[in-house]
Amino acid sequence: MKTFWRARGAPHQAAPFAHDPAAAFSLGTGLAEQGDAEGARSAFEQAMASQDPEYAPAAGFRLGLLLGQHGDIEGAKEAYRQAANSGHPEHSPVAARNLGHLYKRQARFRQACAAYQIAIDSGHPDVAPWAMFYLGNLLSSYANPEPARISYQMAVDSGHPEVAPQAARRLATLT
Repeated sequence: MKTFWRARGAPHQAAPFAHDPAAAFSLGTGLAEQGDAEGARSAFEQAMASQDPEYAPAAGFRLGLLLGQHGDIEGAKEAYRQAANSGHPEHSPVAARNLGHLYKRQARFRQACAAYQIAIDSGHPDVAPWAMFYLGNLLSSYANPEPARISYQMAVDSGHPEVAPQAARRLATLT
C-alpha cells in the first residue's frame, strides 16, 4: 500500500478515507502489516477521529498495539484509554486489559487496578477472567491478601478453562 500512496504522491495520508472509517481501519491494518508504522498510525487516527461505534474502538486498540510495539507507551496508553472508554463489547475489554498491563509496568498500581476492573466489568467471557487473574496477581503484592483472594476466587468461579486452574493454584498459595 505504501507503493500505492507513493505512486499517487501522497505517502502516509489517510485523508481520502476521512469519511470512511472502515476503509481507514483497513488501510491502517494493511500498512501495519507491511511495517509502515507512520502510515498505519495516520490511518488508525483517522478511523478513531470518525467516532464510528465499530471502527473507532477497533482502531484505538490497534493503534495502542502499534504504538506500544514502537516504544510510544504514553501514546499507546491514550489509544487504549479511548478504546476502553468506548464500551465496545469486544475492543473495550481487551484495550482495558492492555492498558492495565502498561500501567502495571510503570508501577502505577491504582491505574492498573482501575483498567483491569473495566475489563472485569465488561463481563467478556475470555478477557474478564484473565483480568481477574491479573488483578489478583497485582493485589497479591500488598500486605493484605484478601483483595487478591477475592479476585482469584472470581477467576476460579468463572470456570474459564485456562484461567480458573491457574487462579486456583495462586489462591492456594496466599497466606
